[in-house]
Amino acid sequence: MLKQRILSASVFVPLFLGIAWLGGRVFDLFLAIILGFAAYEYARMMKDAQLPVSTVLMIGAVLVVVALRIFGSIALEFLALPVILAVLGVYALWNYEKGENKAFQSVVFQFFGVVFIGVLGAFGITLHHTEPNGNLWVVVVIALVWLVDAGAYLIGTRFGKRLALPHLSPKKTWEGFLGGTLVGLLSGVAIGFVLNRAMPELGPLRGGVLGLIMGPVAFFGDALMSLLKRTMGVKDTGKLLPGHGGILDRLDSMLWALVVGTYFVSLLG
Repeated sequence: MLKQRILSASVFVPLFLGIAWLGGRVFDLFLAIILGFAAYEYARMMKDAQLPVSTVLMIGAVLVVVALRIFGSIALEFLALPVILAVLGVYALWNYEKGENKAFQSVVFQFFGVVFIGVLGAFGITLHHTEPNGNLWVVVVIALVWLVDAGAYLIGTRFGKRLALPHLSPKKTWEGFLGGTLVGLLSGVAIGFVLNRAMPELGPLRGGVLGLIMGPVAFFGDALMSLLKRTMGVKDTGKLLPGHGGILDRLDSMLWALVVGTYFVSLLG
């Protein structure tokens, strides 16, 4: 399992970071594709849970939200959300009339998926378009949350004894959480120092603060995804990344990290 995780990460992580570093429309398109595929995995999870779902509507709604963030504004995006909810509601009514008793549960889960994948994921676009150094901020945020995840996994596997969420996941320990948070702090200081000339607005101090914040963020994102998967009755969201699961399994913490990273930059002015 560990070998598979390392091999998958050695391909996916450099690819994501490299395209983020490149920036521009290439990154926007890449992120849209990633989020669209995540929406496909989400729809497939719903189908596995015997919930009526339209894969086309699910992917389309997420891509509409992302496109509005790229070419429009957050204001237009929030105007679109009630329309998306209405479309999903009409689909649910149609399904109920066909005898689908879980139609309402379906519309709730679908709309949650649109917000979770589309709205949160689109913060990657917002952060990327931030001036100055938006692409570097994306690189820093993604690198930090993945380092926190890796630190929590390695330290939790080696030293973890006290379960943090015993009913949800027997693999999440307080030792792993604290270890990942410490890794985030140290990594943030190191990244801030290395990029001090390219990103003087970051620096070691702010880098350390951002890395420290990423500890709880990564833990929460992973725990929420575990809750979703338990509710859906699946182990992984997909099989695209051996040892990791699907794309959505890798986005669980990153989606929240992109939101927090955007807020962090906004607070810096």
